[in-house]
Amino acid sequence: MREDAAAPPEQMHVSSSGQPPAQGGEGQQPAAEEARLRRNELRLRLALESAYMISFEWDIRRNEIRRSVSSSPALPQTPEGRPDTFEDVCQAVHPDDRERFIANVNAALARQDGLYENEFRILQPDGSTVWLHESGRVEFDEGGKPAHLIGLAQDITRQKQTERALKESQRRYAGIVESAMDAIITIDASQQIVFFNAAAEKMFGCTAAEVIGDAVDRFIPERFQHGHREHIAMFGRTGTANRKMGNLGIVVGRRANGEEFPVEASISQVSINGEKSFTAILRDISERKRTEDRLKESEALLRLFIEHAPTSIAMFDHAMCYLAVSNRWKQDFRLPLDEPLLGRSHYEVFPDIPERWKAVHQRGLNGETLRGDEDSFVRQDGSTQWVKWEIIPWKRSNGQVGGILVATEEITEWMRSKEALRESREDLQRAQAVGQIGSWRLDVRNNVLTWSDENYRIFGVPEGTALTYESFLNAIHPDDRDYVDRQWQAGMHGEPYDIEHRIVAYGEVKWVREKAYLELDDSGVLLGGFGITQDITKRKLAELALLEANHRKDEFLAMLAHELRNPLAPISNAVQILRITQQGNPEIEQTTNMVGRQVRHLVRLVDDLLDVSRVTRGKIKLKKERVNLADIIRQAIETSRPLIDARNHQLKVRLPQAEICVDGDSTRLAQIISNLLNNAAKYTDAGGHISLMLEQRPGSVGGKALIRVKDNGRGMEPAALENLFDMFYQVDRNLDRAEGGLGIGLYLVKSLAAMHGGHVEAFSEGRGKGSEFVIHLPCLRPEQSGEGMAVDAEEMPTRGKRILLVDDNPDVADSMAMLLKLFGHEIIIAYDGREAVSIALREQPDVVLLDIGLPYLNGYEACRAMRKAGLTRAMIVALTGYGQEEDRKRAQEAGFNQHLAKPVDVDVLEELLATW
Repeated sequence: MREDAAAPPEQMHVSSSGQPPAQGGEGQQPAAEEARLRRNELRLRLALESAYMISFEWDIRRNEIRRSVSSSPALPQTPEGRPDTFEDVCQAVHPDDRERFIANVNAALARQDGLYENEFRILQPDGSTVWLHESGRVEFDEGGKPAHLIGLAQDITRQKQTERALKESQRRYAGIVESAMDAIITIDASQQIVFFNAAAEKMFGCTAAEVIGDAVDRFIPERFQHGHREHIAMFGRTGTANRKMGNLGIVVGRRANGEEFPVEASISQVSINGEKSFTAILRDISERKRTEDRLKESEALLRLFIEHAPTSIAMFDHAMCYLAVSNRWKQDFRLPLDEPLLGRSHYEVFPDIPERWKAVHQRGLNGETLRGDEDSFVRQDGSTQWVKWEIIPWKRSNGQVGGILVATEEITEWMRSKEALRESREDLQRAQAVGQIGSWRLDVRNNVLTWSDENYRIFGVPEGTALTYESFLNAIHPDDRDYVDRQWQAGMHGEPYDIEHRIVAYGEVKWVREKAYLELDDSGVLLGGFGITQDITKRKLAELALLEANHRKDEFLAMLAHELRNPLAPISNAVQILRITQQGNPEIEQTTNMVGRQVRHLVRLVDDLLDVSRVTRGKIKLKKERVNLADIIRQAIETSRPLIDARNHQLKVRLPQAEICVDGDSTRLAQIISNLLNNAAKYTDAGGHISLMLEQRPGSVGGKALIRVKDNGRGMEPAALENLFDMFYQVDRNLDRAEGGLGIGLYLVKSLAAMHGGHVEAFSEGRGKGSEFVIHLPCLRPEQSGEGMAVDAEEMPTRGKRILLVDDNPDVADSMAMLLKLFGHEIIIAYDGREAVSIALREQPDVVLLDIGLPYLNGYEACRAMRKAGLTRAMIVALTGYGQEEDRKRAQEAGFNQHLAKPVDVDVLEELLATW
């Protein structure tokens, strides 16, 4: 029947006498039959009342509902002399159930079988509610329309109350399990997991959905699985376990990621309908073991701490009576394990409990969640126990607080550990103060910066001052502030944060070094950073002093080279003049050769000193190109030939027919090989044998080129090989120093080889057994036919040039003028920069050979003046004792065409003049 029908459905009604309505027709039944019917009706009514039921009939066309009489005041009664209507019944139904009640009635009227069932509440006059369950069947008339609904109504209020109480009980016990600090796992008789609480999910790193139905062996290391199965089997047979709450055992668990960790465990057995299940309570004691390891407690104390680390749970109702309690609670509070507590007042069990605890309980009963990390509790025996506790109110289904859940953990031993940790932290603070290293942590979510005591001291900030990232930036030197901020922002995106910067502390500038790593949560979200701050002011001042000393050293070397080159220049010039003018005189030739060798040796020493300075400062720039190593070797042999011949050595060279090319600087590669040849010549007795071999080994790209320089000289002990390539290292430091040298040649070999992507090795079997040096260089692929073929330039004949020679040292100027005149050049001499500019502009020479260190105007100033005044077609060459890379760069910027270091090789100079 629909709600918009002409007559809405109603519950049925019978008269108060319990008689059915008059049917008319055949007259009155005999008295005996009527009495029998009354007795049957009485029996039915008694049966219905015993079941808290009444019958009802609804005449749908008349909209009249009649009920059987019931003595139960909870069941609906039919008013005297008047049946109920459907509207009356609907009005009595609870408003929250009314719509569903009508829908179920209409559903029954629409069903073909006419079955009817409904469950709803009715409102009593006193405001209380009664739950009814109705069932029945609809009778249809000959036309198929609903005529009557006949059924029974039962009072199910007690059943509903019981169901609600059961749900509350289940919620309470579920709360105990889910709020437990320990992991709880239940397995069935086949050792399959059937329950896995939240603490277990956190402990083992997986969810309950992932493990339900799996074997518990997945959380047990393989070496313990057999023993565990035997233990469970024995427990199932005997009901006795070795690991109980009163005697916790230490076992090893395995997390989902394979990590093993120590676990404190207890186990219990339950049998339901003959099916056994086993519940284990597990406690991860990793942190406790780590703390004990840090504090280096004795093994006995460690075992005692693990065995007695307490955790206990109890649940109370609003009157502080026990609803549930763990055995650990009883043990922790010195109660017999068999003492019944359920239903008893907590204050009856502990009559001397302090009032402050009662006040805490009352706050929890009022709805507050409370916790204490360090609190004391006096036991019945008078002893004091330190506890960590938490009180959580639990609520009934109606939202009202039903009681509290109390969880405690004994931390007496932990408090002792904390005191030891406090002492350890004091030691750390003292160590930080001695080492001038502070620590810090930045919480980026809350912008809270925490410093150690030493960090406060380093930054000159009073201890305890509240800090943020901005207050840290304010302490940084203004010139470094943007740099530090950029580095930290980059650090938060994964870049390394290891920087040095200045701060302003106590009104003074200090240098610090900071290093940090990021802290992320389990999901990878940035929490902040932890780092250290080291006061490096003294080191920085020392570094600055060292840099200043190094700068002065470089200046000294440059000046030394200049001052050495200047006297070497006229000597070299004089040797060249004598060779040209005194040809055919054996004594003169022998003398000039001897002087020439010594000049070259001095020049090489000066060059090596400058090269070492440039290498150590990273100032050497390689001019790389594709070079043939055979050509480089020939160039190096030419450089070292005088020394090899002077000692009457035999040099054997083996070069492959095929080209072996590398990407390198030809000058520096020749220097590497020449240094090794010179080294072999010096440390091999006269008349020795030296071999030089080039070979190629296969490998990636073009393979490796190996250059071997081997001699049969003095050799060295194996121990000397370790330091052989160190700067200034010499195997023999004899007073005679017959071989000379500064101990920097091999250092340059190693450094220059590394700059070419290679390395060098040294071998010797001992004293008197010779040495071998092997250079490894990466090769280039062979060029295709026709590539890399150079066309020889047509040799240009040298013609006499008009040369302006400028040097403030008369010996250098006059000797160079004499030498150049022998080659057919016209020479004009000037002795200072101002005079040089005047002569150059007047005479318009082809070439100007210009010294740098000149009076009045230095060489750079003089060159710029000449170029500015219009001397653009002349080649201006810096001929100077300053030969470092910076000097060459300054010369180029000033307008020089070339830069030559004194003493100049006359062949190089002639070749240069021939090109202009």
